[in-house]
Amino acid sequence: MQALEQILDSLNPPQTEAVQTMDGPLLLLAGAGSGKTRVLTQRVANLIVSGRAAPDQILAVTFTNKAAREMEARICRVLADLGVPVRESLWVSTFHSICTRILRRHVELLDFKPFFSIYDDGDQLSQIKKVMNSLGISDKVSPAKSFRNRINTAKMLALSPKDLVKNNRLFLDAKSIEVYSLYEQEMKKANAMDFGDLLMKVHELFLMYPTILEQYQTQFRYIMVDEYQDTNHIQYLIVQALAKNSRNLCVVGDEDQSIYSWRGADIRNILDFEKDFPEAKIIKLEENYRSTGTIVTAATAVVKNNQERRDKTLFTNNPIGEPIQVREERNEYDEARFVAKTIQGLINDGTAVHSEFAVFYRTNAQSRVLEEQLRSSGIPYQLIGGVRFYERMEIKDLLSYMKLALNLADDMAFKRVVNTPTRGIGKTTIEKLEELSIAQKTSLLVTAQKAIETREFNAGTCGKLRRFVDLMLELNQLINHNSLLDFYQLVLEKTEYLQKLRLEGSTESDARIENLEELSNALDQFTKERGGATLQDFLEEMALVSDVDSMSESPDGVTLMTMHVSKGLEFPYVFIVGVEENLFPSLRSAEDEKESEMEEERRLCYVGMTRARQRLYLTHARSRKVWGQEQFNPGSRFLDEIPKDLVQVSSALEAPRFVSRMLSSVSMPHRPEVFPDYESASSNDYANDEIDGGLSYSKGMRVRHPTFGVGSIFAVEGSGEMQKVSVMFQDQTVKKFVAKYARLDRV
Repeated sequence: MQALEQILDSLNPPQTEAVQTMDGPLLLLAGAGSGKTRVLTQRVANLIVSGRAAPDQILAVTFTNKAAREMEARICRVLADLGVPVRESLWVSTFHSICTRILRRHVELLDFKPFFSIYDDGDQLSQIKKVMNSLGISDKVSPAKSFRNRINTAKMLALSPKDLVKNNRLFLDAKSIEVYSLYEQEMKKANAMDFGDLLMKVHELFLMYPTILEQYQTQFRYIMVDEYQDTNHIQYLIVQALAKNSRNLCVVGDEDQSIYSWRGADIRNILDFEKDFPEAKIIKLEENYRSTGTIVTAATAVVKNNQERRDKTLFTNNPIGEPIQVREERNEYDEARFVAKTIQGLINDGTAVHSEFAVFYRTNAQSRVLEEQLRSSGIPYQLIGGVRFYERMEIKDLLSYMKLALNLADDMAFKRVVNTPTRGIGKTTIEKLEELSIAQKTSLLVTAQKAIETREFNAGTCGKLRRFVDLMLELNQLINHNSLLDFYQLVLEKTEYLQKLRLEGSTESDARIENLEELSNALDQFTKERGGATLQDFLEEMALVSDVDSMSESPDGVTLMTMHVSKGLEFPYVFIVGVEENLFPSLRSAEDEKESEMEEERRLCYVGMTRARQRLYLTHARSRKVWGQEQFNPGSRFLDEIPKDLVQVSSALEAPRFVSRMLSSVSMPHRPEVFPDYESASSNDYANDEIDGGLSYSKGMRVRHPTFGVGSIFAVEGSGEMQKVSVMFQDQTVKKFVAKYARLDRV
């Protein structure tokens, strides 16, 4: 088989056309599950095999490190099968990683030192608080997070403090611009960059040094950008600059999956692609290879209600599959029990294993009830987007030691470890050092050295500071003379961090020691994978890791995550919980007069639905607690947008004996017709007979007793005259009553 035939093997006609269209601007409209990664992989292989470009002359941009690793591995496999060895380093990476790679080569032109630190969100917030303190701004009056959001927005729009002074397009107040300006000075002094800087500094580099830009324009003869609908303005500017001369730009995306406007993504980038490149060729990838016919048709029916989209229709040749299950429960606890019970049932009958299930939700707060129920049911799970390994206290402590050893000007790392473990260097000393640091315009470590020389503090404090400074200077010298793993062991030893944890001897300290051991394993694995990896390489990769990147490759449990995080993933069985008005879509989107936020919520629904391969469950609760208050919301409007012949609807709210009466008396806007789930009803769950024409009782109902006050019913026994209810009141006492005589009023 010829090389081209092998590359095009098993591709459908639009995919084949995309792989063979190599020169000029190209827009690939790739619907969910349409095989875009395969197309990108084969297209890179075709560019190399055809002789149009060497591997290092192709730039491929993805949005997660995980996707980049997968794409690079697949490209290398395809080329290996074709007998084409890859000797050059491929440029397949995220925007942030690519920009970091460029900055490492040229950062001195921007007056930074080579070993600059990358500050995460926590470090950035600490730096802003330091600036606010020096300016006398109270965090209680003006929250630091608000300043951080404004600074990040300015950087996404490529606006420096000077730009805002000249032309304040963001309408930032003078105080915000002052904080931004001093923050930039402090970051420069610390030889550090935040995530926004990684992109903005490359943009500045290209503007200040046209010859550098020309160098990369010449090198990258072909550029491909995945998930183009998620690019923000600064990313757009960088791509436009690099592709300006060759115009060999291929962007891949789907405006129906644009769900990140809240972090700066601009859907206009993909919708207006032809305005930037009038000669662009457009190819639609509309065949879905992932999901059943029912799921594809249902998701397409939902997203077609949006106005801000291109004309395309997802289809599949996969089997029709089972109807989508729409389930209504009384409250979020019953909803979680339904999810757990359904998962356990499919596992017990041998249909599936734990790792094939995913549960999506609109907000992180919804995970708590799900976690509790899965734990009580003995179902293992992994939570994506919670506290990640590299955010744990002891891990951040050791990483900060290594950051400071590499970059002695890193003030945030200095502050974190100067008294960790405890050295008797108190808060007052650190605050005084910060004041001197700002006044002298020097890093905290240099400031500490000067303070020791000038005896700024008493002899005891100076001695403690001297020992810490000497420790860091020693570690700085040890970096170049030891392997990455050996250096880590030296840090543990010389800081006495591990020794102090062992002396503590608690369960918590044992867990922290295990985490430090796992960090050692991570360093060892990193070294083996990279070969000759440096401390700088490791710290750089850890700084850029994302929620999806931290997912286990072979999880042994159910996966829990928000729908935003689910993008790019797929699972055989998917539950989307909380599909109700004012939660999904959110209340804010419902109040948006321009409909833009509601359209994004609908796109989010489309993304969540199309993650499912075989079965999809959409659940909602009649009542849900929000900020401690019970709220009653109807099912989401998105449920109404799914054709009724594609869904099977069930509800746990009605008992068989009075279904018709309930259906006629309860208003159900935005909800398909509800049918009771007879199989799930039991005498305990649905003992709802009305007593003497009075109130019917059910688990979860909130009631008021004239003596004991407000409580919740958690058990119902029997029926008729002697029906009993158990109520837990607000003081945690439990009382059992004969319902007929208890004088309970519904709250």
